[in-house]
Amino acid sequence: NAAENSYIPSVNISEKENAFEMQFQVPGIKKEEISIHIEKGLLTIQYEHKTDVTTNNTNKYIRKEFSVKSFKRTFSIDDKIDADKIDANYQDGILTLVLPKKEALIAPKKLISIK
Repeated sequence: NAAENSYIPSVNISEKENAFEMQFQVPGIKKEEISIHIEKGLLTIQYEHKTDVTTNNTNKYIRKEFSVKSFKRTFSIDDKIDADKIDANYQDGILTLVLPKKEALIAPKKLISIK
């Protein structure tokens, strides 16, 4: 069924003073089945439901709509993000990633007097 494999979680992205925050709406998913990784400037959030083929399901469904099997979302991240300090939290069906900004190496504003 095409609907089983077409789930793409909604995401909200906000910018804070010191970080970007991403929130993914992923209800009913076990956090152990979510993987997050960074490779070559790409942040990937991936979910794959692992089914146990030995499970004997005695339920006879009339209609079955609970069947998210997998999803994958990829985002470009630039060098403003401190990739080593990205933090993830999963609670109440919301996966939250905090992407800290690198500390700015900008010199403080200097007033130059006119002579």
